[in-house]
Amino acid sequence: MEKNLFKYFILVLALFFEACANIVSPTGGPKDVSPPVVLKTIPANFSKEFKGKSVKIDFDEYVKIKDANSQLLVSPFMKELPDLKIKGRSIVMEFRDTLKPNTTYSVSFGKAITDNNEGNTLLNYRYVFSTGNEIDTLVKKGIVENAITLKPESGICVMLYNRIYDSVPYKEVPCYISKTDESGAFTFTNVKNGKYKLFALKDGNNNFMFDQSDEKIAFSDSLVTPEPDDIVKVDSSKKNKTDTTKINSLKKNKADSTKSDSLKKNKLIHLFLFQEVPVLQKVLKTSATRYGKVVLVFRKPVENVDLFPLTKNLLSPWNLQEMNDTKDTITLWLKNPDMDSLNIIISDNNKILDTARIALIKKNAKQLKNKNEELKTIALRAAVRDNGNFDFFSSFAIKSSSPISEFDFKKIILTENKDTIKAKYSFGDSIKRRIQIDYKWKEKTGYNLFIPPGTFKDIYNLTNDTLKMKFTTTSSSDYGNIKIAIKTADIIPDYIVQLVAESTDAVVREKFSKLNESIKFDNVPPGNYKIKIIYDKNNNKKWDTGNYLQKIQPEKIIYYPSTILVKSNWDIDLDWEITK
Repeated sequence: MEKNLFKYFILVLALFFEACANIVSPTGGPKDVSPPVVLKTIPANFSKEFKGKSVKIDFDEYVKIKDANSQLLVSPFMKELPDLKIKGRSIVMEFRDTLKPNTTYSVSFGKAITDNNEGNTLLNYRYVFSTGNEIDTLVKKGIVENAITLKPESGICVMLYNRIYDSVPYKEVPCYISKTDESGAFTFTNVKNGKYKLFALKDGNNNFMFDQSDEKIAFSDSLVTPEPDDIVKVDSSKKNKTDTTKINSLKKNKADSTKSDSLKKNKLIHLFLFQEVPVLQKVLKTSATRYGKVVLVFRKPVENVDLFPLTKNLLSPWNLQEMNDTKDTITLWLKNPDMDSLNIIISDNNKILDTARIALIKKNAKQLKNKNEELKTIALRAAVRDNGNFDFFSSFAIKSSSPISEFDFKKIILTENKDTIKAKYSFGDSIKRRIQIDYKWKEKTGYNLFIPPGTFKDIYNLTNDTLKMKFTTTSSSDYGNIKIAIKTADIIPDYIVQLVAESTDAVVREKFSKLNESIKFDNVPPGNYKIKIIYDKNNNKKWDTGNYLQKIQPEKIIYYPSTILVKSNWDIDLDWEITK
């Protein structure tokens, strides 16, 4: 009996120690996802007759300041931003710039204020005060969109100028500053009554002036006037006493000082961001990229380029020129490729741009990571998809790695289901790099292409290797067709209709049309697309950007309101009525 009692005692003791060993961490409750709450400000927010040099903002928890230089916006503009310091659960803001008399100031903190532990952000908290006996209350709201894609532009500086001469964005900082959010929206608050010039800037050097050619801009055609705000704002920080219940209520509702600034469409002004064509032409880069090949890159499309060689004893002509589609890059294929260097004077429209000395690449030099095999043979690349399919309605193209000087099309053998066929062979460009094969291809048919060695010789006496390839044409049932009946009350007679891939914004098809004509895109690969219209004011068959000093807005673009899903063997008929 005593033995059994002893065993029982040992078992209870073991269970007790095991329970003590398994320590469970106490739960800390739900994660804090609420931003800090302002308890009070000294002086109070929206104070008048402000005479001090500093402001103290008290919070319900410890806070941090992040990226103050980029997040803090002060209107009217201050040359020196206020200094922000953390003191306990408070932020002390000290003004380093002289405050103007009888002026309403608005300090927006953007995303600069977060809590100390979880990093929850107090978005767009504003502190407003006046050095006079009145608070300005007018507002101006709008949206900045990309002029080409019409997508919202975030982080763009939007500026109001009370000095309204044309060149003011080049010479002066603005009076009021705002910044667009993720939706492209901006709001100016506490603005003085008057007329203002409105300008938006993707500021490359953060000096709030339009002084770099690559900076993107947007502007209003006319002066803007701020308007009364139609929503009453309640600022909890006006009261110095705040009880715990009110704090928890604010936390629960995730109160945000800007939520009352909801944008109303009937008051929005739309600005379209664009980059001007640079006024001055410039050579951006000159380089030799392989044996006999030199590339010249320009700031903007060339108009009448002239290259004068300083190197002596060059053959005439000493090069073949190849222009890219945007006409801002010229490739030179040299007739004297074995020189050590090329010295040339580069001009455009009879204006000298640069004198360049370009070190050339030797024939047997190693290029990129491996020895360049193109120096031994001509590389031929055919425009066939990776799966071997080819669009039955297209012209078959082969790209040569260098310009062709001699050729014999009769050597090419093309078979259709093992039967030799006759096709038309030609070059699609002036320097003979693009070989075209024209034939009325049959749908869903297999073809074999054979190009024997020596069919082509380039200007450097290199010849091609054997090219053997199989490809299969597609069928009309693999594609869809889109017909668009466009009706518009606008008076622009010429416009461009583009079919754009939704995922990449790449232009897949393009057609030029007159007012109220129907457009048809045949043989469109399955996928999601957008349709856009460009109002071609000058009828030059391309979209043109704007110019601020000439008061020219970028050419207007309109997108069809929904995405188009194209399916195989499917016809889509769209009626698109565009209101003026």
